[in-house]
Amino acid sequence: MTNNVVGRVAGVVAKFSVAGAVVGASVLGQHTVARAAEMATFRLPLVKVSQSGGVPTQFSIYLTATVGDAPGVTTFGVANPAPFGDGTIFESHARIQWSNLTTGAIGVVDVADRETAQQPCDCAPAPVPVLTGAGQIVAIATAGGFGITLSSGVGTFTAR
Repeated sequence: MTNNVVGRVAGVVAKFSVAGAVVGASVLGQHTVARAAEMATFRLPLVKVSQSGGVPTQFSIYLTATVGDAPGVTTFGVANPAPFGDGTIFESHARIQWSNLTTGAIGVVDVADRETAQQPCDCAPAPVPVLTGAGQIVAIATAGGFGITLSSGVGTFTAR
């Protein structure tokens, strides 16, 4: 009888060990797999009229949305900043209105779309992180500040 009890206990311990190993591997495996950030460029450029050196100028900018750096965070930026504009009164930016179709969250963010100093320099505008949450995101970009929108930029992407 003692051998029978020892055999049953050993079988139960073996089953728990296998189950524990499977659960442990799946939990630990999730932390070891890293996802690379993904960038989506808005399909239509934002075409706007703004001031550059006191002269009205038309230019097109392509906005970006980068996901995957942090869960539920989308970083909005600009792929091709417009040339330097001298004077802070005519600060140029794009206004991005976004909506998370999965959660219903909505928001608005302003992203600088013009270089911040005369060239040559490393002066591209800083991207702006936004807590959009995970899910399917739709975003529309229009001119902000003193700019006039000629054509809106549109983007859809999935935030994780």
